[in-house]
Amino acid sequence: MVKLGIDWIDSILPEGFPANTSTLVSGPGGSGKPLIGYMFASGWLENDGKVVFMLTSTTLEYMESTMKILGTNIDDYAGKIFFVELDPTIDGIKEEGAYHIRANFIKPEVWDEALSVANNYLDGTESKLGTMVSGAALNLLFFSKTYGKEIHAKIKEILKEDKERTYFFTVNSDAFREMVEELEKNVDNLMFSRMGEGMKLHLKVTRMREVPFIEKEVEVPLSKGVLESIKQEAEKGKKNLIPAIRKI
Repeated sequence: MVKLGIDWIDSILPEGFPANTSTLVSGPGGSGKPLIGYMFASGWLENDGKVVFMLTSTTLEYMESTMKILGTNIDDYAGKIFFVELDPTIDGIKEEGAYHIRANFIKPEVWDEALSVANNYLDGTESKLGTMVSGAALNLLFFSKTYGKEIHAKIKEILKEDKERTYFFTVNSDAFREMVEELEKNVDNLMFSRMGEGMKLHLKVTRMREVPFIEKEVEVPLSKGVLESIKQEAEKGKKNLIPAIRKI
């Protein structure tokens, strides 16, 4: 377990967040879920962890600027961060830089290959906590006619079985509700988010694996401007991505 050093998170996980477990944040669209994932990932990095970011509906540039707003400059974590950016227009993987690839990880075999590339890069850096894989809006992958059910099964298996890494995923509960419920049932740690009046983001933990937690809804301390920004970015991303994913 690790205390992430973020006050609102430590208040609901008083003894810390468990490594080598899977976490799912589920909630309706526009409820700020990617930001919650970024904040947990920031705490992970601050405590000498490594992170693979699997970007779906946001770009690398947007993610970098958002992390800075949250107080994390990714330039300070050279060798400990790797980015896998979804690109449904390519067959497999395209290298963009030393720590950045594009990948069509709608395909289960490309998902595995992309994480293998990330691991090869990150293996050269020591870490107390190991690697967290952080992915947002992963239910967008389910729009694929050919691979939707396969990648859903892949993610469900990861959440249930893979304890070599720490996984922190977010999903939109408005789309593919039955498939999302299957993920909710198979994950170690389950949290729900919602957007309240005045554009205030709330999170509630309902299940944790072998660690105590406070089962009360808390407000995530993020400004309205930051929340509106992530909402706009996600909507823009979905507008471009969903038609392309449907064709695969």
